[in-house]
Amino acid sequence: MQIKKEQVPWVMAAGRALLGPVIIAGEGCGWSAMTLAWLVVTALVSDIFDGVLARRWKCDTPAVRLFDSMADTVFYVCVAIALWIGQPQMCKDNAVLLITLLAAEASNFGVALAKFGKPPSYHSSLAKAWGVVMAAAVVAVFASRRASPLVPAALAMGIACNLQGLAMTWMLPVWRQDVKTLRAAWRLRKELQGNEARSACAFTPAITAALMLCLLTAPLFALEPGQAAYAGGTAKVALDTPGTLDVTSPTELTFQYKEPNGTSAEILIPYAAIRSFEPRQDVVRHLGFLPALGVGLVAARQRRYTVTISYADSSNAMQVAIIEVARRDQTAIQSILRARAPHSCMVMPYTPCAATPAASASPRPAQDSHHNRNGRQRAHQQ
Repeated sequence: MQIKKEQVPWVMAAGRALLGPVIIAGEGCGWSAMTLAWLVVTALVSDIFDGVLARRWKCDTPAVRLFDSMADTVFYVCVAIALWIGQPQMCKDNAVLLITLLAAEASNFGVALAKFGKPPSYHSSLAKAWGVVMAAAVVAVFASRRASPLVPAALAMGIACNLQGLAMTWMLPVWRQDVKTLRAAWRLRKELQGNEARSACAFTPAITAALMLCLLTAPLFALEPGQAAYAGGTAKVALDTPGTLDVTSPTELTFQYKEPNGTSAEILIPYAAIRSFEPRQDVVRHLGFLPALGVGLVAARQRRYTVTISYADSSNAMQVAIIEVARRDQTAIQSILRARAPHSCMVMPYTPCAATPAASASPRPAQDSHHNRNGRQRAHQQ
């Protein structure tokens, strides 16, 4: 039953995405206005309750939230196509707002993809309000078969929402989901950067627009020295959760982070329990862009520095923690692990560990067989 519950949010989001082509086909085939309106209402209800159910059943993972955002994008793109088919004059009257919204949406998507390697999934309060207003505007157009004053209001809210998303992407050093406001994003940035962050300021629309212009020319940021992120492993921690590595203790390595509810948590790794560690430098190919009326995509190079640590917990069960760090910190952590965990082995990328029992024991069977063969020859001669 638990497996079925975990699948429900995925099915609801996928069904919402599939409703988009259905609405296009219905508009093209001349379905009734109320049928199309009810399809939009169904999609809105699905968008509201898939998140509610995911949180209640504790399966609200970053993958579910990201898939939910992509399903919303697919659905409303299809709705825009259906409106163009049924109400072309309305689309022409709001062409400036519509083109601006598409450019802002592409910018928001492209910047997050270039910086984090994945699309944004902030689900901010403004985005939720925009979804309700957009759904109401679409329902009004389908039901009345004429333009509605809610349409330009919804388009304007969409532009503001994407500007907010761009500002959040600029502020956050690592990808995060469910960031409700700009204040929350700035507070999270301060937590990640520690006491070195500047004091928070009140963001105005002018400042937000300036941030968007800076995004077009400023280089993208990776982890700064002193920062870390949980990149995977056996602990029940969401991927890309930001935190810090504490190496001041002579007996254990500590990864400190924040739970989604704001409480502090940590992963303790005793040096004596470390069996192996592997530093890696992976080349990540990401996309950048120059938005104008359209978006141009170009390839870029970025390196991701991680340390994979294999260790035994208190019950002697093997655990793995993959921590992403800055380039300078990776060298320092590697030296610390060599000094404080001398019984562990450093695994070089794509090469087996030389200290494994299998490697040290491999010559013995051949040696034993040699002695056995000589013994049989001596016995035969006698």
